[in-house]
Amino acid sequence: MPVTTGQIAMQRAASLMLLPSMLAEFGVGLDGVLQGTGVTRDQLRPDAFIPYAAYLAILDNASTATGRDDIGILLGQRQALAALGPLGSAMKHAATLGEAIAAFSAFQINNSTGGAVYLIRADRDVLLGYGVYDLPVRVSHQIYDMVLAVGCNLIAELTQGTLGPEEILVSRAPPDDPAPYQRLGRCPVRFGQSQTGLLLRASSLDYRLPEANSGLHGRALAGLLSDLERSRGEMSGHVRHLLRSLLLIGQASMEEVAKRLGLHPRAMRRRLQREGTTFEAIKDEVRYTVARELLLLGDLGVTDIAITLDYATASSFVHAFRRWSGVSPGLWRSKASARRARNAEMP
Repeated sequence: MPVTTGQIAMQRAASLMLLPSMLAEFGVGLDGVLQGTGVTRDQLRPDAFIPYAAYLAILDNASTATGRDDIGILLGQRQALAALGPLGSAMKHAATLGEAIAAFSAFQINNSTGGAVYLIRADRDVLLGYGVYDLPVRVSHQIYDMVLAVGCNLIAELTQGTLGPEEILVSRAPPDDPAPYQRLGRCPVRFGQSQTGLLLRASSLDYRLPEANSGLHGRALAGLLSDLERSRGEMSGHVRHLLRSLLLIGQASMEEVAKRLGLHPRAMRRRLQREGTTFEAIKDEVRYTVARELLLLGDLGVTDIAITLDYATASSFVHAFRRWSGVSPGLWRSKASARRARNAEMP
C-alpha cells in the first residue's frame, strides 16, 4: 500500500520498470531522467511506491531527454495487467469486462493516491476516465497519455483483442501530430475535452472474459479489500480520490462522499477534523487542481470549466479561482502558458 503519512500522494512504481530499456532505445540514460526527482534506480521495483509528484516529473524528464512529446503513450503501450499487481489479477479473472473495470475503479487507489480511475455510466456509453487530484504536481499531459495507452492495452489484453474503445477523449489541445493518439485505439479522438478517458459501448461491459475464474477473482478481491480497509486510517485521501470523479457528475456533496465511504456525514467530518482539514477545504483543493489542468492543457472557456467543476455560475468559479491563486483564470492561463513557452525554449 502507498504510504500516505503527511498526506504525500504516492504511486506504485511498477509501471516504470520498462522505462530504462525504452530510454536506451533513444540513447538516453536513466540517471539523467531521475535527477532532481529524489527517486533512485533501486526504487523502480514492482512492489515499491514513490511520490506521485516524482512519478510525473520522471515522465516529463523522459519526454525532454528523448525529445518525444508522446513518451507517455510509448511507455503506456508497453504495460500489461501484471504492472497493476494484485489488482491486475482481480481484473484478469473477473467474469465480465464490466466486472474487471469496476474493480479497476474501486481499488486503483491501492496503487495510486494522486490520480483516480473512474467509471461514468450513461444509457448507451460508459467512460473509463482518469483524473489527477494531487495539488502539488505540475500540470502535464504525459500522465494522461500514459493512462490512455494503458487503458487501451488492458481492454485488449482482457478481451484478447476483441474489444476496444469507441472514442478517445483528451483534455489537452490538439497536438501538432495527433497520429500517436489515433493509433492507440484505432478510433476517433476528440481533443480539448473536459476530461480524459476511453468511451466504450455500455453493452461491451457484458463481454465474458476468457480467463474468468470466480475463485481466483474472489481471493484477489479479498486481498484488495483488506489493503483498502488498512488504508482507511487517513480519510482525507479517500475523500480526494472520490471527489475527482464525483465533481464531473454533479454529485460532489459531503453526503454522497460519506455514503460511498460507508460513513455518516458527521462521522466523516470528525475524522477529517482530526486530520486537520475539512470536506470543504479538500473539495477546493481538488477543484483547483482540475481547474489548473483544464486552463493550461486545453482551451475550454471559463464557463465550460465552471460547469465541469460543478459551479452554478461562471462568476462563482472565477471568484473561487481568485481566492485560490490571487488572479483570474484568464490571467493565470496567460502567465502559465508564457512560462511553459519559455521553459520549452531553454536548452
